Amino acid sequence: MYLIMADRIDQKSIQELLPFLSMDARVDVKAMALEYILGLSGSVSGKTLLKENDEYLGRILHLTRDTNVNICGDALSVLVNLSAESLISEKLLEYNFVETFLTYSLSPTSEHADKVAMILSNLTRTEQGCSEVLKVVKRNEDCCLNKIVEVLCKEKFNMHCKLHYLATFLSNLTQLQETRDFILDKDRCVIQRLLSFTTYDASLTKRGGIVGAIKNCCFETASHEWLLSEAVDILPHLLLPLAGPEEFPEDDMEKLPPDLQYVDDSKTREPDAGVRKMLLDALLQLCSTKRGREVMREQNVYVILRELFKWETDDEAKKTCAHVIQVLIGDEPETGLQNLKQVQIPEHIKFDDEQLSYTASDEQ
Repeated sequence: MYLIMADRIDQKSIQELLPFLSMDARVDVKAMALEYILGLSGSVSGKTLLKENDEYLGRILHLTRDTNVNICGDALSVLVNLSAESLISEKLLEYNFVETFLTYSLSPTSEHADKVAMILSNLTRTEQGCSEVLKVVKRNEDCCLNKIVEVLCKEKFNMHCKLHYLATFLSNLTQLQETRDFILDKDRCVIQRLLSFTTYDASLTKRGGIVGAIKNCCFETASHEWLLSEAVDILPHLLLPLAGPEEFPEDDMEKLPPDLQYVDDSKTREPDAGVRKMLLDALLQLCSTKRGREVMREQNVYVILRELFKWETDDEAKKTCAHVIQVLIGDEPETGLQNLKQVQIPEHIKFDDEQLSYTASDEQ
């Protein structure tokens, strides 16, 4: 119903709603006006109309501070829809509400913290959005990166909300070097805390967001040796979600990290193809240094990936898996050559696209 109404509305009609989108308006009138605006925000034409009327954006933002929990919630729902559009999210950032939203999302009593976390996640999908939000994060200790990680890693922090979208928010922020440096700071132990969530089964959103953040941090080649050391021990956390119930010969088993030896017969792999792809991308980045390749060979990563390749049905994940395998079994580059793309793979052991598609078809 709302989508049809949104298509039919004109500028004059929507202008008549303005007086009702006010903190001073009667609660029932505000509720009806917001319900209508919420319908508008779910359609293309409605979003366009709201984007072109700055006064509506300002009033909706203002109503997120309404003392009535339902009015506040509906206003935030409108912003969730609107912030999903990149052009609108850029405009929203001009209203300087990020600090208020960050503080609200990190409060243990906020009833709509999940919606706010979704809005923050939407606002930071672009590097420019991340930069604007990080400026706020840096200047306020109450919503600093350390606080975000602390809240994200604490179960049942908020009595009303699960806060899973803080993970995608953090993942987005790792587009920036400064956030990656924070997570990879050897004295903070942040990456170690995040790694424990690669097998978090209570929420795909949280698990995927954290895996995305870890993947982005793996682009920092200067940290690879530390990540692969006992101080972090990243490999088992990346491999365990990709491992199945397969049994291996004793000599292969003994080379695997302890957490991957003798897994239970009921062991299942990460069910989401997107998350599997990110885990494989992280492994691929760790292959870009000589030490990374050495450690992965020493810990027999190949046998886990070999079985994953046989099992995998998603084309993109399967190709990435093949790429990691190729690097691990390929010839080492010349001394001093660290660029992964320059690793030479012998022709006779390459996986070609035709083989990939046939294998996927056979296993589906």
